[in-house]
Amino acid sequence: MIQKIIRVGNSAALTLPKEFLEEAGLKIGDEMMVETNHRAKAVYAKPSADSSKMNLTPEFYNWLDRIGQKYEKTIKKLARL
Repeated sequence: MIQKIIRVGNSAALTLPKEFLEEAGLKIGDEMMVETNHRAKAVYAKPSADSSKMNLTPEFYNWLDRIGQKYEKTIKKLARL
């Protein structure tokens, strides 16, 4: 699914389809824990009630990206085994 980043006041936002909210049991006004990974240009979001279950930090994702780039050729070779 492709979504556009939209302006909301002085901020930016992505919209979520109604079907996703219903299936995930989320509603407007729910608080979300948001993590970003600048190198991967990725955003991870989950309900803040589940934030205690988040045991992977943004630093870990950054480390994983660096390792993935450094050993990319080796990882691809291993994937073919």
